[in-house]
Amino acid sequence: MNRLLRALSVGLTATALAITLDVPAHAAASACTHHFSGPQVCISTDGDAGSENPGRVTTAWTNPPRGKRTATVHITEPGGMRYTLTARRSRGQLIATFTPGALRDGKLCARYQGSSRTACVQIIDRT
Repeated sequence: MNRLLRALSVGLTATALAITLDVPAHAAASACTHHFSGPQVCISTDGDAGSENPGRVTTAWTNPPRGKRTATVHITEPGGMRYTLTARRSRGQLIATFTPGALRDGKLCARYQGSSRTACVQIIDRT
């Protein structure tokens, strides 16, 4: 029963994330980790599919501890460039948004500090 409730919660959270992010139908990519025993991490882009420009990128920790108001997010771009962002609590989730500009083909990944879970989307330039 507990697993069923958790699965339902994760599904509803992912749906809420998509709605709150106002991601258009042509979103380039989105992905979430799917492990019920730890942090649920998601990443999504709202750029045109097949473009080297992912548009606005949003990461979310969908089930953070209740008292956690912020978290550090480690971003890895295709080609290996790394940097950090601060995610802030919004509607029960920790969310960070950024716009990286054009990227080369490869994986764009997000990992929240304190978690070994990483969510990645594939950037593919077909232009």
